[in-house]
Amino acid sequence: MWRSDKPTLPDYPATMPNVIADIVRQYGDREFLVESSRRFTYADVDRMSSHLARGYVAAGIGKGMRVGIVMPNASDWVINWWALSRIGALTISLSTFFQSRELAWSLKEADIDTLLIVGEYAHHDYIERLERAIQDLSAQQSPRLILKSHPYLRRIVVWGDCDRPWATQGPDALLAMADAEPAFNAEFLKQIEANVSPADEMIGICTSGSTAEPKIVIHTHASAIGLTYTFRKYVRIAMDDRNYCGMPFFWIGGLNVNLMPVMYEGACMVFSDTPAVDDVLKAMSSEKVTRVSMWPAQLAPVVEKALASNTDLSSVRRGLLPPADQSGNPIPLSRRATAILGMTESFGMHGGGWADMVLPEGKGGCWGYEIEGIERKIIDPATGKELPLGQVGELYIRGFTLMRGYYKREWRDVFQPDAFFATGDLCRIDEDGYIWFTGRGTEMVKTAGANVAPREVEMLMMTYPVVLEAIVFGLPDPLKGENLVAVVIPRDGAAIDSDQLLMRMRQDISAYKVPRQIVVMNYGDIPRTDAGKPRKPVLRGLVAERLGVVLQG
Repeated sequence: MWRSDKPTLPDYPATMPNVIADIVRQYGDREFLVESSRRFTYADVDRMSSHLARGYVAAGIGKGMRVGIVMPNASDWVINWWALSRIGALTISLSTFFQSRELAWSLKEADIDTLLIVGEYAHHDYIERLERAIQDLSAQQSPRLILKSHPYLRRIVVWGDCDRPWATQGPDALLAMADAEPAFNAEFLKQIEANVSPADEMIGICTSGSTAEPKIVIHTHASAIGLTYTFRKYVRIAMDDRNYCGMPFFWIGGLNVNLMPVMYEGACMVFSDTPAVDDVLKAMSSEKVTRVSMWPAQLAPVVEKALASNTDLSSVRRGLLPPADQSGNPIPLSRRATAILGMTESFGMHGGGWADMVLPEGKGGCWGYEIEGIERKIIDPATGKELPLGQVGELYIRGFTLMRGYYKREWRDVFQPDAFFATGDLCRIDEDGYIWFTGRGTEMVKTAGANVAPREVEMLMMTYPVVLEAIVFGLPDPLKGENLVAVVIPRDGAAIDSDQLLMRMRQDISAYKVPRQIVVMNYGDIPRTDAGKPRKPVLRGLVAERLGVVLQG
């Protein structure tokens, strides 16, 4: 086990109100958020989020209350997050990919009191999606909601035009509430902010687990700010950087190596109107973006389009080309890290390293090294005993960046008695403290940067009348890391139309959870244990051979 030095933390209590006050004091006049039609300085965002925060207080939102956000990466997401964080509310960030089934589950599981949701984005109608998720919503005739299926949900604030009687119009209605109550003024807001504690819960993030439903990871102000503040030196954002982030704020990558470190350095976030390639390329080019943070599957079509259209992206210093050292020389693979290991439960990276890190000889392909304040050890899954250096086992972590826990889960069901967290990652740590990732101990599939629990997809598919059994796993893909593949066994006499099955799935779950390929097989063709359970590793090999996919190792 490797023990690290103390982390680098701010010299004030780690709360978002204190972070906001500090960065506005330093960078108030600097440009912070840029869209095609709007531009805001840090002082602008401070002023707007303060006004909005007072509106939330007037609406009855306070410390610990659960507020869901369904919004794309944009200025409105950031302004709302600032507003809610500074009054101590718990923001639950929900995926814009969620279909009605997932949205209904997350709103109920998280006991959401107030939902903020866009009316429309990228040709998706979120109002229609929400009314399908909550069947008795359309019958509500007042913005003060009483819903049997979601008994905690009291209001839905819609950003954008909405003619439904159940909708609270955002932000106008909230700002009007603030203005109508003179007592909820700026001085009163300061008193509220002063009562926000580092130990208070700040943000919840839905993440796929190995079971059928996602888990909601809860982080405090201290864990989220502590990790991102400590990791500043590895992210290496400069004050003059103009950052385009394709990683959504409702997942950890949009926050921990993008939005929050950008804030600490007084840099700028650039947003595209939609995630369409043309819009992304336009934003990057017109705003002279210097740093790009996108998954390979997102970035490849943008680069291809830029080359085809002769679009100038010479302003980009990081994120387009392979990693280079500080002199601009490409780092050979033999001296380059594969990635830095992390997870939502630790608010991202629990290992150290940076993009232009030149590793010692023999360390190429590692996943970084220990980070300050984090303890890691390798455990034999069979015996539960710690393994010596160099041996492969399950990685356990402990430290200041760990989540408070999973929402609605007992502490003892999540953490070990000594407060270590079992990551499910199979790794080894060498004698110099570098970690080597060898695989997942669970069935989790990672596709284009997103985690998918196969069991969730399997259970959905087996609700369809034509499907007797579904077996889902990942197969290697050079761009996405893995593609999701489903083996489907039809019910007696049923015919499987793969296109129709996939079309239905796109209505029920997020697009990234929908298999790229469906393979129809008979029950007797599936390799099984004596108990009748599918032997997934063997089946995966058979399907890979059939599809012409080469498995590593």
